[in-house]
Amino acid sequence: MIVIAFFYISILLIYIYIFITGFHDEGNLIATIISSRSLGAAFIFILAFFSQFFGTLLLGTKVAQGTIYGLFNVSFVRENSNEIALMISASMLGAIIWDIITWVGGIPSSSSHAVIGGLLGPFIMKFGFSVVNAKGIFLVVLIPLFTSPIIGFFFGYLIFKLNQNIFCGYSVKIKSLLRGLQVSTCILINAFQGSNDAQKGMGILALLLMINGNTSAFVISKNIVLSSALTIALGLVLGGMKMIKSVGTKIYSVKIIHSMSAQTASLFVIVIASVFGFPVSGTQIINSSIFGVGAADRPNAVGWSYAKDMLTAWLITIPFSFLLSSGFYYVFHCIGG
Repeated sequence: MIVIAFFYISILLIYIYIFITGFHDEGNLIATIISSRSLGAAFIFILAFFSQFFGTLLLGTKVAQGTIYGLFNVSFVRENSNEIALMISASMLGAIIWDIITWVGGIPSSSSHAVIGGLLGPFIMKFGFSVVNAKGIFLVVLIPLFTSPIIGFFFGYLIFKLNQNIFCGYSVKIKSLLRGLQVSTCILINAFQGSNDAQKGMGILALLLMINGNTSAFVISKNIVLSSALTIALGLVLGGMKMIKSVGTKIYSVKIIHSMSAQTASLFVIVIASVFGFPVSGTQIINSSIFGVGAADRPNAVGWSYAKDMLTAWLITIPFSFLLSSGFYYVFHCIGG
């Protein structure tokens, strides 16, 4: 009975995690547009909601498979799967609680980092390091997660310099053009990153269902995709404003050209990652892009102290969520045992 209860608890926690991701991370994707006041907040939230929903619905599940198979030797997990629901419940709780702590504090941490640490804790406690796909975790998961913000910074710097030369002394008509372009970048960045983030939860749910059903098929049904799309989009609408205030005011005072440059830089990185199935953090990419834009414009006006907070969160999120989820797994194992 306890194992069955944990199966349903783990499903619930996966959807809570997806919702919290929308709540915690997705507001970063529209922060510069709203902070620059180039477009109305209500319009952007509506646009982002539908972009996240349809992006998650239509852009496939390659990231979901890349996350799970990049982290774990799945065949090994299938052969030793008696506590899979307990492990996933603990993993999700570790990621969720860390996300809530950082959301309350307005700390720019990443749900992607949190769920990676959350997953590794219980699985390593249960199976040891033999469960980890050593090659996959570095090439498919960790390297994309940690290098994508650095790439975002340099893209932000270069694209702002390019836009500055193109639009120097721009008129009111050019501002209208930039607003129109921002609508396009808003749609695309939310579609691709929303899908990227939601797929991490989808992949965990697919792993749970595959092992619980004693089948080798890693299948993500249309119902899972639809429910995940709605969940992450609702999370953005209901909780995104807090992170918007942090990103939009603490890094750099953005105007329309800064916002357009940061959005374009982030979009390049996110689209490439999603096409190749790499799980990346939209929070870290968009924030780093803004730092790049600010560094290209007025380095002395950049909130570099916030960069220290971001870097700290970047470094400690995986270890802390690892420890949290490991602690929960120990408790659940005692209860289940």
